[in-house]
Amino acid sequence: MRDVRFRIRGVKPHRYRRRLEITKWHGLPITSPGQTFCDMARFLGLVDLVALGDSLVRKKRLSPEELVEYATGWEGQFRNEVVEAAGMVRAGVDSSPETALRLLMVLAGFPEPEVDIHVEDRDGSVRFRIELGYEEHLLAIEYDGRWHETTEQRAKDGARRGHLSSVEGWTFVVVTGDELFQEPEALLARRASVARALGIPVPERLSDAWRRHFRVILTAA
Repeated sequence: MRDVRFRIRGVKPHRYRRRLEITKWHGLPITSPGQTFCDMARFLGLVDLVALGDSLVRKKRLSPEELVEYATGWEGQFRNEVVEAAGMVRAGVDSSPETALRLLMVLAGFPEPEVDIHVEDRDGSVRFRIELGYEEHLLAIEYDGRWHETTEQRAKDGARRGHLSSVEGWTFVVVTGDELFQEPEALLARRASVARALGIPVPERLSDAWRRHFRVILTAA
């Protein structure tokens, strides 16, 4: 059979010799969520690959446990990277920057923060959600993207954080995009001091493992 390749501007085709795991989405054939995750290890770094996994879980394409199982059985290229990233995927993550913030802390040596903490009323209903934090130590860590800059959202955030701080005793650490993506080293230093003050076991000397995965801006001496 003649090898025919379709050329479409902006689309780069790839050929695979092995059999692909195919499913359908809105009637179109696509690779399965697990297959897609593993295939993307060729193109994505650790942080972006974990963010992809968090997104797949958030959209209920598969669970973290199913992704780990799939990655463990992966026989394609970049297996080590696939297994490492799959093991860092969590349920309840709201956004890619939240994934990046969590991994920055973990790679620096912080104990892994809990994801999607629920603060409940006396009747057991969920009253508030906290993106990341250490519930035992009442430390909340949240990422505020651009949509938090609207007047309405600022009011909601202020009311929620004010109640949790004054009534429930939580300490809030709010991280902006500039801090996370432009000043990660300074961010880590500030957050480490807050965490230690609350009794969270953060090492005095943070690991440099995060530097491989985050932009570091060098300033002239």
